[in-house]
Amino acid sequence: MLSRDLAESQSKPRVIIYSGKGGTGKTTISSSTAVALARQNKKVLIMSSDPAHSLSDVFNTKISRNDPQKIEDNLYGLEVDTIYELKKNMSGFQKFVSSSYKSKGIESGMAAELTTQPGLDEIFALSRLLDEAQSGKWDAVVLDTSPTGNTLRLLAYPEIIIGGNMGKQFFKLYKSMSSLARPLSGNSIPDDEFFNEVNVLLKQMEDINKFILSPEVTFRLVLNPEKLSILETKRAYTFVHLYGINIDGIVINKILPTTKTVGEYFEFWADLHSKYLMEIDNSFYPTPVFRCQLQRTEPIGADALYDISRLVFGEQIPDKIFYSGKNFWMESKKSALTEDHREILCIKVPFLKDAEDVGVERMGTDIVVTVDRAQRIITLPRALYSLDMEKFIREDNLLRVVFKECVVEKEASELNVNKNVLDKLRSMRRLKI
Repeated sequence: MLSRDLAESQSKPRVIIYSGKGGTGKTTISSSTAVALARQNKKVLIMSSDPAHSLSDVFNTKISRNDPQKIEDNLYGLEVDTIYELKKNMSGFQKFVSSSYKSKGIESGMAAELTTQPGLDEIFALSRLLDEAQSGKWDAVVLDTSPTGNTLRLLAYPEIIIGGNMGKQFFKLYKSMSSLARPLSGNSIPDDEFFNEVNVLLKQMEDINKFILSPEVTFRLVLNPEKLSILETKRAYTFVHLYGINIDGIVINKILPTTKTVGEYFEFWADLHSKYLMEIDNSFYPTPVFRCQLQRTEPIGADALYDISRLVFGEQIPDKIFYSGKNFWMESKKSALTEDHREILCIKVPFLKDAEDVGVERMGTDIVVTVDRAQRIITLPRALYSLDMEKFIREDNLLRVVFKECVVEKEASELNVNKNVLDKLRSMRRLKI
């Protein structure tokens, strides 16, 4: 989907997804956001999809990995156990994969470990987020994700596995062929339980794609004022925009104070931070940028986290949508001289002007957009289905994909019709003779 349905957002909970480079303090920022909302009498769930869960550490209390657990009034926590989610949802899938490995001589214990396919943990983390958001239990859900690279994979996997419309059609064909081949091939062909579970998984991934484009779902990136952190955040910023997800805030964490009482060593780093702060403000404009200085003590526990939220957001409500930018839109263009008509799909891609490798390819009713290492399959609006992709144009941080009407060789078709008519007339004459 290229657009968001604004009408459906009124009764849905606010969903905030935090991500960032490892060590930037995103767990602290996401947890502080959840505490602040809970203390405004909103029922809040703070979730973690990071395999190295640290919610229990930052709240200094044990948090369940299966069901939301109360932390304080209005605040509940959940550390998603993707192995548990996999067993609950994909037992038939696991059974087939495990038996396939065993048939190749792999020991049963190792075969069981190999059933956890790469990427499924990210999918089930998002699936659980979707379930909780649609449960009607919460006013707000805050997700603390794994480090940026895994988060980007978490967003990309649903589309990569589905493979757009062509991927879904291929799966249907494979299912039909398997049902015919199964009587002849024994256990080497998946059974109906396998296909049913994969069908459910594909439907979940479609629902996830629609869900993360909802207007009440926003992404926030946490970074430190350091070169590597800024570069990784820029890449994430581009990637998330390419997926049409709204980024409504950037949080700079662990800023060193500029006072001259920290000593010569830290004064150097404080001055460097000041320069990077200006770069961050310029790079991510107009997305709002929030700041939080490095604290004298570790913010452990709900009270300390609440203080962090006041430093970051001040008097503003943390679940406010601070910015809403449009990532996709359509433009029409008609030449006054030749009357040629063009439809243009415009895609906002931050830092596109700095990208070295940019490409767009048509694939049926989809296009594949590549920006350096990021790739996105975008399903086209129906208005473009019958048009040919002519070219793509880079304009600063905007990618324009130009479509034109299909060219029909009228003269050739008329000649063909005339030739057929002539042949028919000749045959009729022969019969009369």
